[in-house]
Amino acid sequence: MSFRTVVVKNRAKIETRLNYLLIRGEEEKWVHLSEIGTLVVESTACAITTQALCELAKNNTSVIFCDEKHLPYGQLSYLYGNHLASGQVKRQSQWTEDLKAKAWKEIVKQKIEWQRTVLIKYQKYETAQMLSDYILQVEHGDTTNREGHAAKVYFNALFGQDFCRRTPNENNPALNYGYAILLSSTAREIIAAGYITQIGIHHINEYNQYNLACDIMEVFRPLVDAYVLEISNLIHFKSKVSTILSSKTKIGGKVHFLDSAIRIYVRNVLKFMEGKGAIEKIEKFILEEGNEL
Repeated sequence: MSFRTVVVKNRAKIETRLNYLLIRGEEEKWVHLSEIGTLVVESTACAITTQALCELAKNNTSVIFCDEKHLPYGQLSYLYGNHLASGQVKRQSQWTEDLKAKAWKEIVKQKIEWQRTVLIKYQKYETAQMLSDYILQVEHGDTTNREGHAAKVYFNALFGQDFCRRTPNENNPALNYGYAILLSSTAREIIAAGYITQIGIHHINEYNQYNLACDIMEVFRPLVDAYVLEISNLIHFKSKVSTILSSKTKIGGKVHFLDSAIRIYVRNVLKFMEGKGAIEKIEKFILEEGNEL
């Protein structure tokens, strides 16, 4: 089972041999393909063979490519996620607006609940109480945009009143890096289940290739926020944030690596969209031993 996130930071030649990924830089490193859940190619000076890309796609490995600023810019997705894909996509295109609204309400409530948990962890009790009120106010389809209002007060409480997600600051690169890893992992699981990422539940941007992944990953975003808050020196945020998929998450009464928890949650949301059961709650995020949300 894939469980490793491999990050290539410096100039290297990346290829495959005998079911191993071979990274030839200053040193040679071999990693079995079955172990790799995510490959982050951080340096634009890397060369990767088409055979390696094909084998990684066959293995359902999420491959993230970074730009000249070493920030995630694109990803590799494979075409044949599931032999039932045609039927799944047909049903996906017929999801009702009422079902989408129900799903989005539940996702938003869970996201705000975890934002509140992060605020309590960092002793932002007054803002946490505001989020408690917002949770009760989330309507069908979140028509009053409690998600947006919660995000504003949440980020201001954690990072300061001048903080904005759209302007340059020391925290945004780390947050974006973590969110990109979450998005890639979520998109991979959607495709593996036979669905497409373009047709979302709430996100409907025609220029966004990952609308559905953006919807489902929302619940996991507060974990990235907590990870970033735990980093003492943000200059080195990549080495810390890149390990996020190896953190632990409790869902369905069992503890899993985050990568596996995302798989379970994605399948659960998709089943809900097919009219089967309810959306399961994330019960616990474990940043590291003895440090949890």
